[in-house]
Amino acid sequence: MKQLRKIVLITFVTTILPAIAHANMGPAVVLQFGFHLVFLTWIIGLGEGLLLCTLFRAWRPRVWMFRIFFSMIAANVTSAWLGMLFVKSRYAAQIMGDVTIENLIPAHWTMVYITFVLTIIIEFPFFLMALYGRKWLILKAVITTVFVHFISYSFLFFFYTSEESINMVTELEVVPTSAFEMKEEYDLYYISPDGKNVLRSDFAGNDVEVVTTLDEMDGIPDRLCASLRIITKEISEGKDKGRNKTTQSICWKSVFDLYVLMNVNGANETKLLLKDFSSHSAVGKNKYSTSCDVETANDFGYFRSFSNVKSWEFYSDYWSLLSATRIKQGYQPYTTRRYRLGSNVDYRLDTPFVQWPVRNGTHIAGDYGVFLLGKDQICILDPEKKRIALIARGFGPVVAKPPLEEIPETISEQTVNEVP
Repeated sequence: MKQLRKIVLITFVTTILPAIAHANMGPAVVLQFGFHLVFLTWIIGLGEGLLLCTLFRAWRPRVWMFRIFFSMIAANVTSAWLGMLFVKSRYAAQIMGDVTIENLIPAHWTMVYITFVLTIIIEFPFFLMALYGRKWLILKAVITTVFVHFISYSFLFFFYTSEESINMVTELEVVPTSAFEMKEEYDLYYISPDGKNVLRSDFAGNDVEVVTTLDEMDGIPDRLCASLRIITKEISEGKDKGRNKTTQSICWKSVFDLYVLMNVNGANETKLLLKDFSSHSAVGKNKYSTSCDVETANDFGYFRSFSNVKSWEFYSDYWSLLSATRIKQGYQPYTTRRYRLGSNVDYRLDTPFVQWPVRNGTHIAGDYGVFLLGKDQICILDPEKKRIALIARGFGPVVAKPPLEEIPETISEQTVNEVP
């Protein structure tokens, strides 16, 4: 019992400090890794130690037992840290290559097998130390290392690589964009992967054309955003001591302008790219909002829409969750919703090898969701038929109606207080 207390104390000191240091690093996989360091390393280490003691009847003397338990816990802590460093290294990136939803499954399982073999190699010296002094040391260490890891790491594979962590490509069928039947005509605007050009294409990823370039702009492009045209006018409103009283009025024109959000020396700046680029672009819940300063990292939540919500609603969170919720008929009581929410389905891509959050979401006709997945995959999802497709490689997408041949001259005027 005293030996076990020493083991637990040493393990606690060696795991809790790095876990605290990584507590605020970000994606859910880091939280899993923190849980791994605090709990799984010593639990699995103790389990492997018990298995070795049972196989080799090493309950006595206690020095042997302590050495086995300590070696197994140290092996798990070491392999956990080195494994994390490897997964984040350029070597892992070279092995996986250019990964998208179309080739994620084979790349994912390739990394699973590689990390399993690397774990055995890393922990092999600790098995030698645990079994030191026995006959046929190397042969026994090889056999027990492989045998023990097949048992213990089957649990870890389930913990890190369960189907739920990649169900965006396992529960959804990855199809070409031609499988989606577009209910209305839209244009897709986005920034090229190298950040140099603003491109426009259809939703099959075809007819790609360069709309404008970003080379001459200072800063790093983050995303595109659309905003209703705003005109500020001075109007006269009565008289005050013989003089006209002048106030400002906001006029909303029925066209949208296209902006780019740039990171300039650590600060966000919105810059105009195109005037009157569309007659209608997707907007958030506040359709008169002109804010385009929300960077991609924080551009999550309910998808923008064209007021065409029928059967589904989309929501993304900060981590990697994309939730598709079925809509029922009728009103939601005590809210402004015109419908009631039913069952929902959650999709994510969050493994030790890839963590792809969902950002810049737009809800289009047909109850399709269009969004940025990870760094540079613009995807479209059909929750009804459980299909997903990769439209284009790029980032910062904006969905808009094709521009009108003639911009209407009529202007809808409302004072500031009249804006909904």
